[in-house]
Amino acid sequence: RAAVVDLSRHALQRPEEQVGNPLWASLDELDSELGDWDSPPEETLFVEDQDGDVVGFGGVEVSAGWQHADLFGPLVAAGYRGGKIGTALLEASVERAGDRGAHAVLASVGARNLTGRILLEASGFHPWGRAEAVFRLHEADHRRVEEAPSAVTVRRGKPDDLDVALRLYHESFPEGAFPEAAWLSSLRAGTVYLAETPTGPVALVNIDPSDRWIYHLGVAEAERSRGIGGWLLSSALSDHWARHPRETLGLSVRADNVPALRLYRRQGFAPWLVLQTFELAL
Repeated sequence: RAAVVDLSRHALQRPEEQVGNPLWASLDELDSELGDWDSPPEETLFVEDQDGDVVGFGGVEVSAGWQHADLFGPLVAAGYRGGKIGTALLEASVERAGDRGAHAVLASVGARNLTGRILLEASGFHPWGRAEAVFRLHEADHRRVEEAPSAVTVRRGKPDDLDVALRLYHESFPEGAFPEAAWLSSLRAGTVYLAETPTGPVALVNIDPSDRWIYHLGVAEAERSRGIGGWLLSSALSDHWARHPRETLGLSVRADNVPALRLYRRQGFAPWLVLQTFELAL
C-alpha cells in the first residue's frame, strides 16, 4: 500500500507523468476508495516487484452494471522505465477487464504526459471526448453561497427519487454512462442531493465519500441561469463536510465548459490537472 501511494504521489507532482487514476496522496485516500469497490482490488490490481521492492503498479476497477472498466496507472518508478514494465501492467489490466466482462476500458492521462499517451495509443486506445479539467477543494477554502434562489430548497435524495434523478441526469448529461443501479445505490447511501422548487426537483449532484469525488452537478434546462446549481453545490458541500469533516474533494469538468469553470472557481475550487480520456473497445 505504501509503495503504491508513493508511486501515485510521485506522478501527481509531475505533469509529464500524471494519470487520471490513481489520485492517491495518502494511505487514507487509497483505503477509502478501494474499500468501496465491487470487485476486491487484490483481484484487479497488479504490482511489479523486483528484489522485494514494488517498482510498478496498474490495474482496473470493474463495477457491477457498468459496461466499461476504469484503468489505474500504469505507473513505473524512475530508474525502472524503458524495460516494458508499463506495457506488461497495461496488458495484464486490459486482460483482467475482459475477464470480468467489461466491454471497454477507459483511461485518462495528463495533457503533458506524452509517454502515457504513446503507450495507450500503441495498445489500441483512441482519444474519447474532450479534455477534462480537474479541480480540488479543501473545506477551509470553500466560499459558501449565502443566499438561496427564490423558492429553492435542498435535500438529500431518497430511493423513491430514482426516476426523477435519472431524468435530471440524462437531461444534463445525455452521454452519461452511470447505470441505474449506481444511482439507486447512491440514493440509498444518502450521497445524492436534490434542489427543489414548488413543482419538484430541478437539479442534482452526487458526492461520493469513498473516492471523495463530486459527480454530475446538473440543472434542468428550464431552470438554468438562476443560481440553482451554485446553491445546490454549496449546500451539498456543507452537509457532506458536516458528516466527513476536513476531507478534500475533487471533480472534473470539460475544459471548455466556461460557465461551470466559473461556478467552481467562485466557490474556491483550485485547478489541479488537465486530463485526456482514451477508450479501448474489447
